[in-house]
Amino acid sequence: MKKAIALTACVLLLAGAAFAQERAARKKLELNEAEKASYGSLAPKYRAWLDMVTHITLAEERKVFLKLANDRDRDAFITIFWLQRDPTPGTPENEFKAEVETRFAYVNDFFKRGAARPGWMTDPGRIYMILGKPNSQERFDEKPGLYPVMVWYYYGDASLGLPTYFNVVFYKRFGTGEWQLYNPALDGPAALLIQDKPLDPDDYGALYNRIFQIAPTLAGPAFSMIPNEMAENYRPSLRNNFVLASIIQSPTRKLSVTYATNFLKYKGYVDIASSANFIDNTSLVSLTREERYGLDMVNVSVRPKKLSMGYNEEKDKYFFNLNLNVSLRQGERIIYQYAKNFEFYFAPDRVQALQGGGVVIHDSFPVIPGEYQLVVFVENSVGREFTYFDQNIRVPSPGGRPHLAAPVLGHGLENEDNPFYHAYKFVRRKLSVDPERTFGLSDVPHLLVGAYDLPRELWENGEVEIVIKGLSERAPFSRTLRQALNSQPYARDLHWILPLDREGMRADYYDLTLRLRSAAGAVLDSRSANFTLSPVQKLAHPIESYKQAQADNPFLFRYALGQQYQATGSLEKAEEQFAFSVRDNPGFAEGLVARLTVANRLKKFAEVLEAAEGLAGQEKFALEYHLAKGTAMFGLERLEAALDELLAAHKAYNSDTRVLNLLGTVFFRLGDMEEALKAFEASLKLNGSQPQVEKAVADVRARLEKKIPRGK
Repeated sequence: MKKAIALTACVLLLAGAAFAQERAARKKLELNEAEKASYGSLAPKYRAWLDMVTHITLAEERKVFLKLANDRDRDAFITIFWLQRDPTPGTPENEFKAEVETRFAYVNDFFKRGAARPGWMTDPGRIYMILGKPNSQERFDEKPGLYPVMVWYYYGDASLGLPTYFNVVFYKRFGTGEWQLYNPALDGPAALLIQDKPLDPDDYGALYNRIFQIAPTLAGPAFSMIPNEMAENYRPSLRNNFVLASIIQSPTRKLSVTYATNFLKYKGYVDIASSANFIDNTSLVSLTREERYGLDMVNVSVRPKKLSMGYNEEKDKYFFNLNLNVSLRQGERIIYQYAKNFEFYFAPDRVQALQGGGVVIHDSFPVIPGEYQLVVFVENSVGREFTYFDQNIRVPSPGGRPHLAAPVLGHGLENEDNPFYHAYKFVRRKLSVDPERTFGLSDVPHLLVGAYDLPRELWENGEVEIVIKGLSERAPFSRTLRQALNSQPYARDLHWILPLDREGMRADYYDLTLRLRSAAGAVLDSRSANFTLSPVQKLAHPIESYKQAQADNPFLFRYALGQQYQATGSLEKAEEQFAFSVRDNPGFAEGLVARLTVANRLKKFAEVLEAAEGLAGQEKFALEYHLAKGTAMFGLERLEAALDELLAAHKAYNSDTRVLNLLGTVFFRLGDMEEALKAFEASLKLNGSQPQVEKAVADVRARLEKKIPRGK
């Protein structure tokens, strides 16, 4: 009896799952109230396009399209939509687009007959839009004892989750209305029969015989969508629900929705044609502290899931180039941005290994305290493939409460004794990191632990608790490790890397939690991560590539921090960091230019005039040298001297609006309205969107018309 109950429960569970899949597929057409409003506000051509593609899209694609704010973005999205589905990219014709347009015209002409809604919204219209014209079909319109039925037969593509051969049945319930999709498992064969006398809907053997007597070729499709698949008791198979769900999902089975969900974010980076080349990635973002200088570092790792390669005949090598673009944002404001290029060349005998494991690029940059959106864009110059992701990060202020870094898991640890810094290198040891966080049986996972802003008392008596839990209910696993902070030499910011003991750990998914505990056991901070142990003996981990910085001379770190402080309006801190960058590298002219610019904004004019001489004689920086001095002299009311410097700056480069605007202001202050007007108008020709300069031009022209004397 218990076995029977268990079997019944299992059948009900499967039926529920199958029904849920089929019901979810049906709900694909539904829009919420906001989406209905957006749909109603679309121009007719965009509503018609959305109607046409509804049955072949992902719900997320339609949601993104309905959020677009202007026709330019809608046109771009439509172009990318078709490019994503083009079976022969690079050719003038998009066969898939042409086929969908042909199907749409057909269903709206043919299936609107006898229906109260457009043909594309009917059940036959939906299946036709998805699967196209059936390979063959049968009609049963005037069979005594049978409501009108039609059967479409298709050859299916297994890669799309479809059976090799299957049928789809439509019928007119009670003989009237429009054609409806028939589901043997939900509607039941009795729904096809005109019941002149009561029928037992659960007597499937009798129902089969009745239908076979009326229409022998309909008996099979009435019970199963798979020809010749019949249960011993004739009960319709639950597989029918899964087949129907697979049909609805088939147009998008091979499609990644991330191209659509990220459309508004990456559209500014690439042109429309390239947008079809979006590829997925696995990424990792972590925040660690560079212990020698106490700087918080953002570590970015990107592993593209596809890589196209070119071939260099002269070198007999395959190659690709990954261009990394990283930006740190607060709302619409860019706080910091940079780009780097990663070049890869491989001998032919290494290509197969590369394709097996792929490539991950790592980079790292210093960051000031705050909350940001990190935006990462990577493009392969070969094939113009690109990938994108963004993530919100929070950077605490140094010297605050003790806290942990998020745990990072690596698959190897190496000694690397050189004077350079890069992501996941801690003094002389480098952790090999794969963003997938999956380990083979031969791998030894290594855990990076970071504990920061530790007072000495906490270091002496505190600990880090490490809890690892497997997610399998059949083979539960849990282990807790404890690491005393004083097992490491004291420092306010500590890192150490631990190999994880895999004894008793099976192939499974695992959660890992770190807790920073005080001597009394109080949890001061907690961070978590997850990883996977694969049953495969040896996994192909990606080739890792880093961009390095001179660790013993962090002038570039200071320069980056200065840029971020400047962008957030913290000018005193910005000048301090720029001054540090020049102190660490006196020949770093870019750092000196940045310091002079900020110092002028802080009205430190005397300091600017003294420091600017560090640029004297450098032709490349002649513009910035004279502009900095001219700005400082203007601030000191030394107008004639300022004019000389600004004219020298203009001679070095005659298309800089900063120089032209300040020149105009100096001429104005000196009473030379004609020259002031020339300078302001030249600036507006370069940049017409300068309201203050437009106002200055109007003022100067008014003075010239009134012939106001110089100096008044």
